[in-house]
Amino acid sequence: MSILAAEIATSLEKESRKTLQFFNELEEADWGVQVYSGEGGWNVHHLLAHFTDVEGSIPRLIRGILDGGPGVPEDFDIDRWNARYTTEMAANDRQTLLAEFARRRAATVELARNITDADLETQGRHPFLGPSQVKDMLKLMPLHLQIHMRDIRRALRAGRGSL
Repeated sequence: MSILAAEIATSLEKESRKTLQFFNELEEADWGVQVYSGEGGWNVHHLLAHFTDVEGSIPRLIRGILDGGPGVPEDFDIDRWNARYTTEMAANDRQTLLAEFARRRAATVELARNITDADLETQGRHPFLGPSQVKDMLKLMPLHLQIHMRDIRRALRAGRGSL
C-alpha cells in the first residue's frame, strides 16, 4: 500500500468517526436548524444527506477516472447536482442516512487503502476542483466535511448559544 494512500485512508476514518459522533449527539431540535439560506436552503438534516450523497458520488467518480474516464464534463453544474441529489437523499430519515454514510465512508476508506501511487497521480475533472489528481480528490473529502461541520456548529451556536 502507498504511504500517502494509507495517510489518506487514516484521515478519512478519523473524520468519519468525528462526523458520526457529532450527528449522533445532536438534540432533536438541532436537525431542523437552518445552516445555509438561499434557494432550497439546507438545514442540518440536509447536510447529512449531502455528506451521504458525496460519499457515494466522489468515489464513483474516482473509480471512473481510474478506469480511464475523464471525470465530470467541463459544463458540469455542481449546484444543480447538489440541489437534486441532496433533496433526494434528504427524504431518508437520519438513522438511514447515518448508516448509509458509515457504509459509504468505509468503502471510500477501502478504496484509498487499495490505491497505488500511480493511481493517486491520475488526472481527471472533479466537480469542485476541476482538473486535478485523484490524491487531491481524496484529500478534499475530509476537508469538505470539516468546512460544512464548521458551518453547522456556527448555526447551532447562533440558535442555542453554545457548542
